[in-house]
Amino acid sequence: MRDPALFEEPAMDYVGYMASSLVFLTFYMKHMIPLRVVALFSNVAFLTYGIGMHLMPVALLHCALIPINLYRLVLAIRDDRRPMTGAMPTPSRRMT
Repeated sequence: MRDPALFEEPAMDYVGYMASSLVFLTFYMKHMIPLRVVALFSNVAFLTYGIGMHLMPVALLHCALIPINLYRLVLAIRDDRRPMTGAMPTPSRRMT
């Protein structure tokens, strides 16, 4: 059963607003590496919010998104370190 006092906790509200703000920020980002880093921070914030507010669908979603964003971040970093050639850009380069 949910603890009603937990919903009145202002700290959890701030975590939720912060997480939402981070997601909003990702829509303004042009470069893939900073986007993935901010997305990871938003995943952690939403995971914290979901657990703190007993919102398991939110917690599970962001728990699943963390490894995906980590994997895509590693790929973007690897791709960013490759020297530019005359070949067609890879998908992560197209997004920058």
